Amino acid sequence: MSSLGACAVLIGAASPALSDTSVYTGFLETHGCTYGPMLDAEVRAAGLTPEGLASHARTAVQSGAAEQNGDWVVFDASVCTIKLPEITSPYEIADDVLAPYINRVSDPAYEAGCYLRDWQKAFEAIGLDADAAFADGVEFLAAEITAGRMSFYSDSPLRTPFGFQTIVLEGCDQGARAEAIKASSGDLAQLFDTYVRMSYAANTCGDGQSGDMAFSEAVQDSTDNAWMLMDAMMLTMAAGWHEGMTAQNKGLPRPPLCHITP
Repeated sequence: MSSLGACAVLIGAASPALSDTSVYTGFLETHGCTYGPMLDAEVRAAGLTPEGLASHARTAVQSGAAEQNGDWVVFDASVCTIKLPEITSPYEIADDVLAPYINRVSDPAYEAGCYLRDWQKAFEAIGLDADAAFADGVEFLAAEITAGRMSFYSDSPLRTPFGFQTIVLEGCDQGARAEAIKASSGDLAQLFDTYVRMSYAANTCGDGQSGDMAFSEAVQDSTDNAWMLMDAMMLTMAAGWHEGMTAQNKGLPRPPLCHITP
């Protein structure tokens, strides 16, 4: 049975009222407010049932609170707020493997501080192949970003950050930058729903595009980080919302980062 057929069978099951299935809200919030059979293993790992979540999705579609988009059901902002995905990593910025790839910058052309560059090479140096190093590196960056310890940060769209700046290492002349990056993490949590939903509206799945350049302008009064789009994109990659991602191919975005045309 195709994944689309499986989705139809599951969603066709008897469904309780939407208000009776709030148990699924927490799972959906950290999974892009999006459900499809491809997530069933994660649903079970969360202690939930795919049949129950599929029934919840069917009710939402019928009530207009969600949209069926190919194999996926995307829940509306009125019933589900997209939160930061839950990303963890076994690595820390202070690990020896990362030290050679951290630049302490004092060049006036950039904001002073400590920046991680060539992070994929750092993970290749411990013996991982390119694809595994890329995956572990993306996961590490996403975990640091969500924890408020790292950001692709600049307060000006005209000044490209030197790399992902970390605020937890000693000996970095970062001044007020540390507090700004902590604040940026909080801003990202508040604006992540906006980023994902703008991406869904702007991009057609199959085109390989995610995000929306209009996002930076749309949120410029809500954050000092003019490059928040980069942090948000890293989180969606670590969350698995880009299918078939490798070191050479960043994969194809899937809902909720894009919409499938009929």
